[in-house]
Amino acid sequence: MRFGISDAKKSGDMTEQKRKDGFSVTPFCEVKERLINDFLEANHVVMDLLNQQAQALIHHDPDFARFDDLIHIAREKKDEAKYALLAHMDGHNC
Repeated sequence: MRFGISDAKKSGDMTEQKRKDGFSVTPFCEVKERLINDFLEANHVVMDLLNQQAQALIHHDPDFARFDDLIHIAREKKDEAKYALLAHMDGHNC
């Protein structure tokens, strides 16, 4: 099935388009894409640290708690990235 663009209207710095089937095409926003990537990367860091801590525990490493501070910092960065993305989406309507 081929979707064509039947209507386009200018909305700020983005172009909102409608497909022939009536559904809106989400406008592309470079800032949003960067913020999404930042959030995803921050999530990966948290997950990697949690996996490393789990592996340390599995291997009976008595110092597995050494990851706690790193995980705390990584979670804070993840939350900062999440709220930056949400604020941008709310303020920019993208």
